[in-house]
Amino acid sequence: MSQEARVNSVPVLKQLRASLGTFAETAAMALEEASTEIQRTRRWLGEDRYRHWKAQVQVRTQRFAQAKIALKQKEVFDRTLAGTPSSCVDERKALKLAEGRLREAEQKLRHVRAWSLRIEKEMSDYRGATQRLISALELEIPNARAKLDKMIDSLEAYLALAPPEMPRPATEPSEIDQGLPEAAPPPAEQRSVAAPSPEKDAEPSSGNTLPDLGREAT
Repeated sequence: MSQEARVNSVPVLKQLRASLGTFAETAAMALEEASTEIQRTRRWLGEDRYRHWKAQVQVRTQRFAQAKIALKQKEVFDRTLAGTPSSCVDERKALKLAEGRLREAEQKLRHVRAWSLRIEKEMSDYRGATQRLISALELEIPNARAKLDKMIDSLEAYLALAPPEMPRPATEPSEIDQGLPEAAPPPAEQRSVAAPSPEKDAEPSSGNTLPDLGREAT
């Protein structure tokens, strides 16, 4: 197992930690804004618009009833005076207008109720879709940042340690050798050996000579 540690990413870990923090803040702010907007729309539909159109239905129902009574009274009055039915043009127009406004208010109230139910369903779906992100923002990202803090602290503590002294190479002279003078070279007689003389090598040894048997004695 290698005993070396390749430490070259401490700045990257710090940048990752900062990026996680920025993402968590941005995502949390976006979720908060979306939730606020949904709640505002929900209150506007379920409270403001519902109360408004419900009241308008009541008011316009009364006006429609009054227009019907006015038309009936006009018909009876004209028949009584003239002895013939009257066209009652203005009363009939007023009744038609009152009826149209009443139908409009009833339709608006139905739409408000339908959209109130729809937004409740959308809110439920929204909570289910964002629950994983909320859990990550509240638990997973803080845990990841805590682990990164520990890693960064450990690596910085490791980098702060003094490196061990490496042994010197064997070819490098020691301090004792560097303080001594250089040794003198050996004398010339020891550096070279004289070559043997050809004449001496050619002369036979006296102990190994034989008499010349071919010569006559004088």
